[in-house]
Amino acid sequence: MYTLLIADDEQLERDAIDLLVKKSALALHTIKVRNGREAVETVQSTKVDIALLDIRMPGLSGIEAARRIAEIAPDCRVVFLTAWNTFDFAQEAIRLGAKDYLVKPASAGEVVALLTRLVSEIGRAADNTAARGVEDIRKILKQFNRSFFASLKYGMVSAEAMHAYFALEGIHEEQGIALIFDGIDDQELLPLLERSVPSTPFKACYFPSVDRISVLLFSTKAEALSARFNPEDILVSCPLCHVGVGRPFDSLETIPRALRQASQAYYLAIRNNKPLVGFDDLEIQRSFASDSEIEQHERELAEAVMDARLPDARRLAHRIQDMLAFTYGEDQQLVLDRTYEMVLVVTRTIKGRIAHFSHEPVYKSSLMELERYFMDFLDAACTVVEMDRKDKYVRLFKEVDDYMNAQYAQPISLEQMAEFANLSPSYFSKLFRDYIGSSFTDHLTEIRMRVAKQMIRTGMKIQEVSTLTGFSDYSYFSRVFRNTVGLSPREFQQEHKIPT
Repeated sequence: MYTLLIADDEQLERDAIDLLVKKSALALHTIKVRNGREAVETVQSTKVDIALLDIRMPGLSGIEAARRIAEIAPDCRVVFLTAWNTFDFAQEAIRLGAKDYLVKPASAGEVVALLTRLVSEIGRAADNTAARGVEDIRKILKQFNRSFFASLKYGMVSAEAMHAYFALEGIHEEQGIALIFDGIDDQELLPLLERSVPSTPFKACYFPSVDRISVLLFSTKAEALSARFNPEDILVSCPLCHVGVGRPFDSLETIPRALRQASQAYYLAIRNNKPLVGFDDLEIQRSFASDSEIEQHERELAEAVMDARLPDARRLAHRIQDMLAFTYGEDQQLVLDRTYEMVLVVTRTIKGRIAHFSHEPVYKSSLMELERYFMDFLDAACTVVEMDRKDKYVRLFKEVDDYMNAQYAQPISLEQMAEFANLSPSYFSKLFRDYIGSSFTDHLTEIRMRVAKQMIRTGMKIQEVSTLTGFSDYSYFSRVFRNTVGLSPREFQQEHKIPT
């Protein structure tokens, strides 16, 4: 039997994970604590094999708790619970030796699968520990590849973080060239690249996305690499390829500029249907994209989303971003302004065409954040369209259920929810039973009673629990509680030895 520590300031989160573990067949004994300080104290007094730490806890944060746990119990496997999914978080997780992370809200399947893997790891002999440690780091970095590349492209990664990332790829050079390809995958590309740069040794780092591959070729002889680069073999093997080439970069700090240059060159190759364009060709051939051209791409993007064609939607989104960057060059503020306007137009159009689709509003922050937001929005919108195609009511009733679980303290009625769903009360009631598995009233009562029991266990006064779970009449609350739980609230309190 191994020990699992669950540290989260939200009791519902702690209890949910604890329940999952108890329902599973995992050989895990759980300890629940409310904050980072209690987590550290527990590890000091008890052998803990796995620690699930919420990043954001009052007082001692999950990050700080992980630092101290690593000193006290270096064999303890730390997993972060986080709402963040960025490369900044990945850097910190790697630095602290985290085994993995779960992005909230994690599904039951994700939690059980992760814990199953960790229990299996603990049970195996500790062979090749160092090699496995490097592999764990590689795995985390791979999961954050897209986020790292977005940060890199916009100059948001420190030189120290770049050194660490590229070193794990076996790259220690700081000079090279940036290239962007389409129409080929990274496995096919490497041997072709080796033939395209004869007699100049290099190391390659790939960043594939849905419609292109961005490549950094590192060499101690960047100028020679650039001069000798001849993509003829690539273009013969892949006649429909387009290639954009940036000017050589002479330090890690100049990689973002080289990537932007390669992106602009790639856009011109696409626009003019040329197989190869170098950044030096741009000033001669630069021409502005017209508003009508951008609007046409925006319409095509909206149609791709409404057809749930995510690869096409991402490709068109990248194309519009390329057009704006190409048109406004190095004026990053102007590119930001125009990109923000484009994202506003497209997201409003799509939201207006998908029923019951809500997504957090967009803010003008930085190009990197705008791109991240936009790609996440497209992912979510295409997923919703695909779900609605299969069964348009699955998502609707999930949203209804989420609302009821969040607003149980409010006076929720069947008629109110039917109006929200744009259905008649009788048809809504029938569909509710089909999709949720119980009547509207029974389901709302089940939610309220589940929360009421949790509140009573914390020592909260029963009168307060009644009000906080949506009951204005204490006597009615008590009657419903007894009918549902089999005990009165007071008897439930006494049975669990909760002080009044």
